[in-house]
Amino acid sequence: MRPTPLAAALFLVARAALAAQPLALELRGGAPVLSGPESFRIYFLGDNDSLPPLIAANGLPYDRWYSASTMLATRFALPAELVVEQLKLPAGSRVLLTTGLGQNIYTPRTAAVATAEELQGDRPYSGWLELSAGADVLLPNAPLAFTRGGRPYTHLGLDLRGGAQGPWSMAGFTQFHLHHLPEIVSGQPLPPVPGWGTIETRPGLTVDATLFAETTLASLEAAPPSWMEWSGGRAQLHWMAGASGHAGSMLLAGALHTTLTAGWEGDPLAREQAFIPVTGHAYLRGEVRRVGYNATIDRPIMDGTVVARHEPWLGEVAMGVVLRLWRLEASAGPVYRTNETATLQDGLRSGQLIWQASASYVQ
Repeated sequence: MRPTPLAAALFLVARAALAAQPLALELRGGAPVLSGPESFRIYFLGDNDSLPPLIAANGLPYDRWYSASTMLATRFALPAELVVEQLKLPAGSRVLLTTGLGQNIYTPRTAAVATAEELQGDRPYSGWLELSAGADVLLPNAPLAFTRGGRPYTHLGLDLRGGAQGPWSMAGFTQFHLHHLPEIVSGQPLPPVPGWGTIETRPGLTVDATLFAETTLASLEAAPPSWMEWSGGRAQLHWMAGASGHAGSMLLAGALHTTLTAGWEGDPLAREQAFIPVTGHAYLRGEVRRVGYNATIDRPIMDGTVVARHEPWLGEVAMGVVLRLWRLEASAGPVYRTNETATLQDGLRSGQLIWQASASYVQ
């Protein structure tokens, strides 16, 4: 579907980790990628499956399983004195507090499916509207790290999320009205809503938590030439590995992941801004997840029947680029996720390609 224009004023302080995760907003610990030191940021995150080469041949919006998510957020870092003197963490540590507001939208293999019989084991329509809050700690050490001129670190995080699922998430309203925006503007009558509100998961309030940890395995760095010191960056290659656990109304799961970044990168633990920050790097990330429950698949639909069952093992590969110029930063890249629904027909168990992007204003 087309990106949802969800907007909110959010308070978010996130980790300053170089080797961040992809930007999908699904119960995943930690914040998006950060290119160097900052005191304040406001940013937009989004992902969508309706981008080339996946736009339908008939010109209609492409919707398939995990359809879209949006988030608007702000963040800032706690003062160094508070971190060291009051929280008693090692010098050089950073503590970051988080809040955020986002919306996720899920559909069957096409948003034209209208009855339970048509699903044939596919996931139902579902949505999730969530407000998050959390804390992240960056420690200036990594017991497993091999370094050569780099800056290893360990990141620990906790995210708490509360919100609403099913019709209460407004996912169906958002998707349907965006798809038919031309008719709304021109005053034409709207077609019937295909499956939202009928073969959609039941409404309910949600409470979820994510624990997250990762540490540097290798960090290589080359000193910048004198004529580039103003940028605050240097040539780096950084490899991290970690684990996360998810528990609550929407998801029960555990995951292992690893991330590799390379390019002209800033220092994730630094506090002083460069004269004119300029950085750019590419990332590659892989994750293996064991799922015990996924409400967007396993939860009963409106009439009380269960129409699908989650796949217990998932794999995901993401890649992309992150560019920062002074106070503006942007990132973009694809994610490939293996099939999430165990009851899906064999011919459709092919996984999914999702595109992700972010845009930030940074101080």
